Amino acid sequence: MSDRSYEYQQYKLLYYTKAWASLRQTILARDLYTCQLVGCGVALTSGRDKPNSAVIHHLKPHKGDLELFFEPDNLQAVCWRCHSGKLQSIEALGYDTTIGNDGWPVDPKHPSAK
Repeated sequence: MSDRSYEYQQYKLLYYTKAWASLRQTILARDLYTCQLVGCGVALTSGRDKPNSAVIHHLKPHKGDLELFFEPDNLQAVCWRCHSGKLQSIEALGYDTTIGNDGWPVDPKHPSAK
């Protein structure tokens, strides 16, 4: 079992609390049920593991920090496709792989950034 899996086991139950369910609805309403990732903007739907399913993304990984977990300013509504693809990639790699119009990575943390 990886460290990530062990960490997740420690705080995954937070996602099943009434407080999270209420906050999740608040964030979806605040973000107008629209994916907030720049360049996407699809209307979010209910359900799981479907491209447009609503996911509430933590901008800064909380790693079990309750204050950060429930902080509305640390949350944004995104679609499942963006969350499972681009956002998980950024979290795993530690940098964004987006390439700018000039042909160079836009994230200064990218290994090839100029």
